[in-house]
Amino acid sequence: MLNSGHLRFMIRNGRLHCRFADCAKEENLKLAAGLIAIYSEGKGRSRSELSAGSRELADCFPDKKFASGMEKLAADMAEFSPPLDEIDYPAMRMELFRRSGDLMSRKGDFSENAYRTMMQMPETDIYGDLPDFEVLERFKCITPVELLQRYNTALVQGVLCHAEQLVITAGAPEQNELRKLVKFMKFFRLLAEIKRTPEGGIELKVSGPFALLEHSRKYALQLASFFPAVLKLKKFRLTAAVRELGRSGSSALLELDERSGLVSHYRDLGSYVPEEIKMFHRMFREKSTAWQIVGETPFINTGKHGICFPDLSFRSSDGAECHLELFHRWHKGAMLQRLEYLNGNPDAPLIIGIDRSVAGDEYAAELFRQFPGAEKKCFRFRDFPGVDSTLRILNKNFAQHKEK
Repeated sequence: MLNSGHLRFMIRNGRLHCRFADCAKEENLKLAAGLIAIYSEGKGRSRSELSAGSRELADCFPDKKFASGMEKLAADMAEFSPPLDEIDYPAMRMELFRRSGDLMSRKGDFSENAYRTMMQMPETDIYGDLPDFEVLERFKCITPVELLQRYNTALVQGVLCHAEQLVITAGAPEQNELRKLVKFMKFFRLLAEIKRTPEGGIELKVSGPFALLEHSRKYALQLASFFPAVLKLKKFRLTAAVRELGRSGSSALLELDERSGLVSHYRDLGSYVPEEIKMFHRMFREKSTAWQIVGETPFINTGKHGICFPDLSFRSSDGAECHLELFHRWHKGAMLQRLEYLNGNPDAPLIIGIDRSVAGDEYAAELFRQFPGAEKKCFRFRDFPGVDSTLRILNKNFAQHKEK
């Protein structure tokens, strides 16, 4: 995505307007084609060589900020690997520095050639392990139009890194369409308040990085990475309150909908399963005979707390179902709402896992004093829940279905 220095926008009357690239303009297409050619034909060349070529092309373009952003996006799609030589560069540098220290302690003047001879300087560059010397391994070749479309999407992503809140309204989406959107949201470890609109649509409110007590760059990147998934909706309206943009650091409102002409480059997540999820499924099958993981996770209406979309669902051998929702480091507000819901609905078929980064020992004890009815439905984990902890909480709440 684009950095703050690459963003092109205007703020008028409190509204932010992105300066999108014209995907049909000849000079834009020519720039995109040139950048693609540099990388698609550059396999085996170093990062610094390719960067020099793309920079030379960008420097000839009238709009330097736009060209620089395009250059960055092309480079981001390239995959580099270290040089194939087996030189231990840190060890080589350490030895050269040692020799240099020995020579500096001697008396006498040395010419440059004499110095290099006594140093036994290698022919290869002593910094060959740094990123500039990495070589291009592969480049995902796309069309010039697709690169320009990627630029426009990346422009919005860069703006969203400054968002306080993201509100997405989807006009009566199909259940499968909404499920995919929420799956993307869960994949990036975001959490939203999900509510039905009076018109029958869905509204998702996602906190932005500027809503956190400490601005988190990682969270900002994950929120921005989620944005292309929104573009897969057939009909949507997005509003985002953004701040500290431009020289004045002013706040503004960004508004987009399906008519904005933006195109998502994401494929469906349906066939992709993260490695940690695969491992959890495998270990769960090995350890549990009374419970199995259910493929389709339902939406759960929690009344005034909106709609909950659990991360995992389980079914016992006699048909009882229970759902698991996970709360990570940025989910404190939503976690409190869910604890309040469980406190007032102890029989709800829902359990929750709380990352220890959200609730340490003392804070967790305080929470359970505040919501005593929710304590038996909760467990804590670090990074990702373990199978044993999940089974323990399932069996604790559904004793009649527990492992025999």
